Amino acid sequence: MTTGVLFLIFALIVPPFMVGQARTLPKDLDLTIVSESPQGLTRTEHIVTAKTEKIDEIATHVEITITDQAGEVVSDITDDLTLIGHSRFPAIEPTASIVGSPADHSNEVREGLHYFFPANTLRNSYPYYDITLGYAEPLDYVSRDGDIYSFYQDLRYIPLDDNRNYSAERTLEVEKNSGFIVNKHEVLTIHDVSGDQTVEFSYTDDTRTDLQERAADIDQKIELAKALDFFIKFIGSVLLALGAYKTGIFKRGQLTKTVQNLGR
Repeated sequence: MTTGVLFLIFALIVPPFMVGQARTLPKDLDLTIVSESPQGLTRTEHIVTAKTEKIDEIATHVEITITDQAGEVVSDITDDLTLIGHSRFPAIEPTASIVGSPADHSNEVREGLHYFFPANTLRNSYPYYDITLGYAEPLDYVSRDGDIYSFYQDLRYIPLDDNRNYSAERTLEVEKNSGFIVNKHEVLTIHDVSGDQTVEFSYTDDTRTDLQERAADIDQKIELAKALDFFIKFIGSVLLALGAYKTGIFKRGQLTKTVQNLGR
């Protein structure tokens, strides 16, 4: 009977821990996301994470580089922030700094998701941080295809300064269990006195494949934890039942006597 109790205690501790670990953003992530545009530009986002002094806060360093067809760098952005491991939202602390964007800042509190969604993503609207604007706007859930949730945002003619406005239309596909953005398409436009300057970006096939494989790996870990949880609880229950049977607690009169003894 003691063994059965130990199995049940194990089931209450280990599988939930495994699920929590699988759903927490890795502290040693090294991820490269490549997007291409019909205009001949290539955007590369290199994301690296590291642990911090706080157990559920993860330092995130991102280098975003845009190059033209000749390989010349036309934009270079560095983004540093601290994310909450399970929710993927920025920590509510002045830890965010960005250099090279129209919204450069240093050691500020940031709001909104950008690089990842929460594990176990819901069919809700989420605040999505726009690097050009420097603040978050709602990104709305629109549809699902199995475990892939699609989100959409359409921003129109938002002032950047006295001479320029900004529009952005984006669709994100998120694998709901892992929170990984497995596909993204954006149409970004700067409106000024000389006309509209529009660029589109979409994930490359290799990037989509890599992100889908990473998401699938997390899904497998979660399913393994759930299966282990069921198996351990089943074995524990069987051992408890066998232990109770061997003690004779269910024999005629024995159960009543045991209860009476407990009440003394």
